[in-house]
Parts: sequence; C-alpha cells; structure tokens
Amino acid sequence: MILENMYIKEKQIFAKLLMESRMLEIIYSETFNLIFYKYINNSKGDDYKWIVRKMNLIIDAPFWVGEKSKWKEYIKGDNNIIVMDDNMLAYELVNIRYNNFIKVHKVEFLENYLCISLDNDRILSVAYCSDSEYSWILEECGDKNQQEKMAVFCQGSKIFIKNIVKEEFGNVV
Repeated sequence: MILENMYIKEKQIFAKLLMESRMLEIIYSETFNLIFYKYINNSKGDDYKWIVRKMNLIIDAPFWVGEKSKWKEYIKGDNNIIVMDDNMLAYELVNIRYNNFIKVHKVEFLENYLCISLDNDRILSVAYCSDSEYSWILEECGDKNQQEKMAVFCQGSKIFIKNIVKEEFGNVV
C-alpha cells in the first residue's frame, strides 16, 4: 500500500513538472531531447512569469507523435506498442516545432504509455519499455551542480525521482 501511494505521488509530481511547460528545442539524434521551460506563479501568487528552469525529456523507448485522435484510433482494441517510422516521426516533430504545437496541457499514465497532450490535439506517447535501461528521463538542466539537480526516470513502468544525479549521465543514485 505504501509503495503504491509513493508511485501515485511520483506520477503527480512528474505531471506537475510538465503541466503548462513549453518545448524550446527538439534535437534529433539516437534519442530525442525535448527541452522545456516552465511558466509558474510569481512570489506574490497573483501573476505568472516565465522562469529559466529547463528540463530535458530524454526518450529511449518506442514512442508516437501526432494527432491524438489518430493515435487513439490506432490503439483501439490493441495494446501493442506502436512505433512510427523515421520519416513520419521527423515530419511530426518538425510540424510540432515550427507550428508551435508544443504547450503541455495534460499528462496521462496509461497502461502501456506515458501520454503528453500538446497544442492542437497533438500527443507525444512514450511506451513503458523494459528492453532499455530506461524509457525516459526528465532531467533538470542549467547552472546547478549535479548534486542539486533533480531527475525523474521511468524504467519499465516504474517511476523514480531522485535529487542527486551522478556525473555519468543515466546513473541515478
């Protein structure tokens, strides 16, 4: 029961980190680094401002980017992992980037996917993957030293939140 409560709390913290954030940059390589910045209340609590808190969402699992309605149609009655081909993936990422469909509206943890709803009915769905060392990592980046940074990562379908990140990227203490 305690472990289940911790898992729910971690998911809520992760969702809170992403809500209302915007991607600044998409880098295509072996993994995709989606760099966010965060819109939060100011110290008075009556207004909002953009702050320079950047988070890298690094994906190392099958994932799908595109229109939410099409994605829901693809998975209807089928729990298999959907992988987009490289051309379609590149097209969707460019479309999201240059048409600014990148504001996070909703974060959902489904049975096989983490689903991040973006602008204009777009969705980024990342599979919970046990074949990889991790499915995704949300890592704080910036001027802080490594011991002060926060990282959230998913290995299989389990989520871990850590405040200390080792020098070797990917190893979390």
